[in-house]
Amino acid sequence: MTKPLNVLICNDDGPPNTEESPFVLPFVEHLEQLGWNVKVCVPNSQKSWISKSFMIMDHIELSYFHRKTHEISYHQQDPSDFILLSGTPATCINIALHHLFKDEHFDLVVCGPNFVYTLASGTIGCAMEATLCNQKAIALSFPFYSRDFSPNCIQNACTMATEVIQQLYEKNKWPVGGLFNINVPLVEDRCPIHMTKFHQGSYGSLFKPLKNNNNDNRSSYTIEEQVRLESESGGGRTIFKFSPDFKALVNAKEPVPGTDAWSVAQRCISVTPMIAAFEMANLDIDYGVGLNKL
Repeated sequence: MTKPLNVLICNDDGPPNTEESPFVLPFVEHLEQLGWNVKVCVPNSQKSWISKSFMIMDHIELSYFHRKTHEISYHQQDPSDFILLSGTPATCINIALHHLFKDEHFDLVVCGPNFVYTLASGTIGCAMEATLCNQKAIALSFPFYSRDFSPNCIQNACTMATEVIQQLYEKNKWPVGGLFNINVPLVEDRCPIHMTKFHQGSYGSLFKPLKNNNNDNRSSYTIEEQVRLESESGGGRTIFKFSPDFKALVNAKEPVPGTDAWSVAQRCISVTPMIAAFEMANLDIDYGVGLNKL
């Protein structure tokens, strides 16, 4: 019988809700059914795409999420309440480890389950923060292929994720100064597991300007022309809204075999070891600067 683990859970999608954070509560309940001791500290609102940011001028407020009623309050109603902080995922990890649960010993910090996107992920950001706080950390995502999040798919993903996490913990070959990024497809069938590299993705614009409220019909104008005309006419402020094309992000180019994106496309689990640091580039290349250039 495998040892129940003592884990801290964080995410970047905020407290449980059907639209933005549908996986964290079923995952916590699954771990508890296995006998794991689980503590939860998550942002009090959506904090995706924020990487490892700290809002250093903000004061961080604590509140609680009651699991049965989904009520949020400033007073703890039950020991199983999730702790919410008005900060970034990395902030949640740091405060949880050094203040809220400073006397706890955690076997693992698990960040997620998250919707999948690596480059600016707050889930990876909080896992990196845990690593820098000398914790073994995992960033977990449940990539999906439709918005039909059936209970069977969620339960299967929770089961597969837990098995992979348990295997990694028992093997105990953690990257020095690193963590594991795991993608578990949200499907009903069992999935093969691949050790992978990161897919070198790219994207274009992540924003779009909000349409103006003038009565004239500018639908025939390009977005750039709409923004320019709005500014020139004094019709109001120019405002941009975060609006990425997620299909373009996923399908920007054919994923290279052996990468996490390729594994997910094959409906397989990807496990990617990563280092919680900026990687040094090759210093043997002539970049056009240096002492010999003076």
